[in-house]
Amino acid sequence: SASTTPSPGTPAQAMAAALAFAAHSDPKVGVVDGYAALPLAVQRGEQPIDLAGGHANPCARPPTHRFTSSERAVIQAAFHGRTVFLVRDPAVALRQRPPGSLLLVATRPLLAGQRGTVMVLSCVPSPQQVLVTAQWDGHAWRATATGTSKR
Repeated sequence: SASTTPSPGTPAQAMAAALAFAAHSDPKVGVVDGYAALPLAVQRGEQPIDLAGGHANPCARPPTHRFTSSERAVIQAAFHGRTVFLVRDPAVALRQRPPGSLLLVATRPLLAGQRGTVMVLSCVPSPQQVLVTAQWDGHAWRATATGTSKR
C-alpha cells in the first residue's frame, strides 16, 4: 500500500496555535472573537499598524465577522485546559478585565501548504504585533515567533 503524508490541518488550527503560543503560559487569556482586518503588509510583518495613518485599531472595536463555532472549539482546544475568554468587543473587555490582563486578536493565517504566518496582536497596554510562524509537523500546527514590532 502507498504511504501518504497527512494533509495540513485547517487554517483555524494554525491561527489557534499562534494564539496559544503568543499567550505564553498565561492561565487566563482573552481572545477577540473574530479575525482582525489589517492590510497584508501588516499581516506579513512588513509594516507596523499605523493608527494615525488610518489603520483600524483591532483592540478598540469588534471585528466585522465572529469566529464560527468550529473555530471557537479549535481555539479552546489549542489552549490545553487554560481559561480562554472569547470577547466580542475588545474595548469593553479591556475596561472590564483587571489591568494587565492579556487580550489577543489574530489576523487570518497566511498559509502556503504546510507553512505560513499569523499576525497576533497583544492589546495590553496598546497594540503590539507578534508575527508567528505556523508549520504543519504532520500531526498538528506548531508555532514559533518570527519577530515583533511595536506600534
